[in-house]
Amino acid sequence: MARRLRGAAAVVLAAACGLAAACSAEESTSGAATPTDEPPRQQVRPGVTATVVAPRGGAADVVVVLVPGGGWVSADPSGLAPLAAYLADRGATVVSITYRTSADRVYFPEPVQDVGCGVAFAAAQVPAASDGDVALAVVGHSAGAQLAAVAALDPALASGRDCPFLRRDADLLVGLAGPYDVVAAAGQAQLLFGPESTDPAQWDAGNPLKLAANRPEMPVLLVHGGADDLVPVAFSQAFADALTAGGHDVVLDEVDGVDHTTVYGADVAGPIIAEWLNLAAPSEQELSSG
Repeated sequence: MARRLRGAAAVVLAAACGLAAACSAEESTSGAATPTDEPPRQQVRPGVTATVVAPRGGAADVVVVLVPGGGWVSADPSGLAPLAAYLADRGATVVSITYRTSADRVYFPEPVQDVGCGVAFAAAQVPAASDGDVALAVVGHSAGAQLAAVAALDPALASGRDCPFLRRDADLLVGLAGPYDVVAAAGQAQLLFGPESTDPAQWDAGNPLKLAANRPEMPVLLVHGGADDLVPVAFSQAFADALTAGGHDVVLDEVDGVDHTTVYGADVAGPIIAEWLNLAAPSEQELSSG
């Protein structure tokens, strides 16, 4: 496992956001302007929508699926728009998805299956991605990171039923400040598993920590803020250790001075993800023409 400790980002916005309802909409962060012309949302399946941001310069080598957080009570991707724009400017096709939550009275495994269907939808937007010639990366924040991890590590579970798109398994996983051990997050994670599933001992199928030995060929990047007091960095540290023991190539990036609501900003997560995915920064000519 590669572990990198980074200094504080140049711009860190102070914001208070709980893991549950207070995080119902991801806060917009600095580092890239939110696009003025938001792409239209498309229906993936009932209750699940997505937006597609085309890459600057045409064909993409990478498709990135963004999965928002929200404490398993909401899934508003609007705050991820700057990160989507940042990655699209560097050549990725970016698809931001939603999923159903406890606010819809939908519980595990359906939210994971919504994410899996969103991944299949994303692959269908780029024919080469459906064929496996383009890398497909799933990037989740907070509760979205937990769901993305389960979907990537157990794609058979995530394929579910009634998805109108051909199954496509993720090639790469990126987690931003995720609660990867749902037992340790038991009080909050009850919102994922529902009122009829009160025994955390029965949550293994939705616990990324228990799935870490699956799909060892899949590289994983974990990013966590050192100042995160909502989901402590220990969650990512324990998950990184389990993934490494399971045979994965893992990079754990701990960013000093960054908290739970700023870690997914384009100025913080953008450069780390772009470097890991080998995405190229746009040239001055491309920026002026955009």
